[in-house]
Amino acid sequence: MYAQYTLKITPVDSNIYLYTSYGDVGNYKNIDANAAVIISGNDAIIFDTPWDNAQAAELIRFVQDSLKKTIQLCIITHAHVDRIGSIETFQKNNIPTLCYYKTSEEAPKHNHPKPEYNFYNRDTTLKCGDIEIIAYYPGAGHTIDNIVLYVPSKQFLYGGCFIKSGLSQSIGNIADADVTEWPNSVKRMQQRFEKTGVKMVIPGHGSWQSEIAIKNTLKLLKEDESKGY
Repeated sequence: MYAQYTLKITPVDSNIYLYTSYGDVGNYKNIDANAAVIISGNDAIIFDTPWDNAQAAELIRFVQDSLKKTIQLCIITHAHVDRIGSIETFQKNNIPTLCYYKTSEEAPKHNHPKPEYNFYNRDTTLKCGDIEIIAYYPGAGHTIDNIVLYVPSKQFLYGGCFIKSGLSQSIGNIADADVTEWPNSVKRMQQRFEKTGVKMVIPGHGSWQSEIAIKNTLKLLKEDESKGY
């Protein structure tokens, strides 16, 4: 049973709002999870769901009532509770949910409903109003199904739990991770977006105000490798 937490919402651009939701896992309490809302014209696309249904309802009200936007889609980046935990609220509000097909395979293993729609191409372009969003599967990392979301016009990369904060000192939860392949997947992601560039990276947890999130992720993975994980 979750404690009652409230979202933190931060506008970072005329088209991008970051939101942080909070949840409990076992003895760990008040864990933050970063995600995003992209808006363009009358449309909005939400990246991931908040931890719980109460925060999901709060987010939906914010987008619909405060921003006056129509939520076209919620994209799930992997099947852990901090990304998919309130998917039922989106489905009950008739908001389409989309994921890479591997997340639909993983969701039932974690006792979550499957998103309604899947995409199968590991490099898929979506649109929110006039803004393109690239959904990219870099390979296994934090989980076997993790994707990242990239907005080329903003040079904005939403790494989710695939990317650690620049201030993180641990690689974190590796229960479902492929720590051997993870560094290769990060480098594949870097190569994919190096031409258009990345100015802002949002990690799944912790501070997003550091510019070294990708570099720190590789550093932490190298440290874990040296420990024999």
